Amino acid sequence: MREVLAKNVVLNVKPLTQFRTIKIQIDFLRPINKDESTKRRLLANVLSNSTEKYPSFKAINDREMELYGAEVNAYTRSLLNFNDLGFSVEFADPSFLIGDTKQIENNLDLLGEIIFQPNLAGDDEFDNTAFDVEKRNMLSNLQAIQDNQDLVSMLELSKLIHQDEPNKLVPIFGDESQLRALTNAELLDYYQDAINNDFVLINVVGNVDPENFAQLVKQKFSGKLLQQERNDIEIKFESFDKLIKDPSHGQDHKKVNQSRLAIGYYVNKIDKGFSHLAPQAMNLILGGDDQSQLFLQVREKNSLAYSVSSSYAPNNHLLTITAGLDAKTIDQALSLINVQLDYMRSGKFTDEQIEHAKKVLFTRRQVGSDNIQFHIMRSIWESVYPKTILSEAEYKKELDKLDRKHIIAAANNIHLIADYKLIGE
Repeated sequence: MREVLAKNVVLNVKPLTQFRTIKIQIDFLRPINKDESTKRRLLANVLSNSTEKYPSFKAINDREMELYGAEVNAYTRSLLNFNDLGFSVEFADPSFLIGDTKQIENNLDLLGEIIFQPNLAGDDEFDNTAFDVEKRNMLSNLQAIQDNQDLVSMLELSKLIHQDEPNKLVPIFGDESQLRALTNAELLDYYQDAINNDFVLINVVGNVDPENFAQLVKQKFSGKLLQQERNDIEIKFESFDKLIKDPSHGQDHKKVNQSRLAIGYYVNKIDKGFSHLAPQAMNLILGGDDQSQLFLQVREKNSLAYSVSSSYAPNNHLLTITAGLDAKTIDQALSLINVQLDYMRSGKFTDEQIEHAKKVLFTRRQVGSDNIQFHIMRSIWESVYPKTILSEAEYKKELDKLDRKHIIAAANNIHLIADYKLIGE
């Protein structure tokens, strides 16, 4: 069931009985902004760890235990060109409990407490202890990033790829200098803006009655979500034409034991008659699996990398290859990676590799559908970008028609757009 509760407030209810838990998730969406990503991440942390009624993490945890081990989460993430500030609670299906008839209502109340009843110190600031602790923890996490060279390499590659999109140059998890400058009062001002104006998606999956749950949401949140008109959101896609013509390159030297290589490619859309799954199958054969060409040829056969793999993001058509290796083998590894790309473009892969890729795609789909978050995300995409959703029948049809010429076509539409080398010394 899908219902628009107010302007830009959408409720999706998927009544499923296959799970022993129920999950409620509320997502606040607005366009990614380089000046807001840090605020949104700290805000998620502050809100999730204390509220007016539960003024400490322990108090919230105690309430979760009273609700049969409910699990509350708050986070930020990028979703297309949006920054998603999300809150969720997952809890035991009351039909498996003895005598509890208000499990859904009580957990919805807890989620509402976290979002709408923050722990304040007056009208102008969050509780100082809550703010200071979460700011200090977040600073520590951001400083620790420099010790994760794989993440550092991906961040540097991302800067090269998104160099013409300044709002994507600040990581979704924030920036240390911005965080240091952020004050308590500024964060509360931002909280009020986000909660009052962001586009809202409410999703619930599990053994729930759609009509009853819709009425419960209206009853609990009528004054919080349903009164004001919220901002529209618009999907925007980046153009990589400039980088296709003139790829960007970056390189740093650091005193680290292992060098890193991160390469970004854009995959043009192939003809409509071709399987939508062709780029994903191509990625699996290339480097997205432990039987892939990159793994077998670059790592196992030629020992040119400690680790090497590829990943493909269907929503922005970006293919990424990453490798951990010795500085002295970078050029050899790059050369062999290009050999594997040519292997894909020329269609030298075997029928067995095609069938293996199809089996992996099918298995991942089946395994994913057994996870409650799969259905939450599916509901989000149905509301935000429904063109990406394939029904089970449509997915099987795309998988059945997938063949060699489709995978070759996908491989021949790969374009290098950026690469980054972190060279150890």
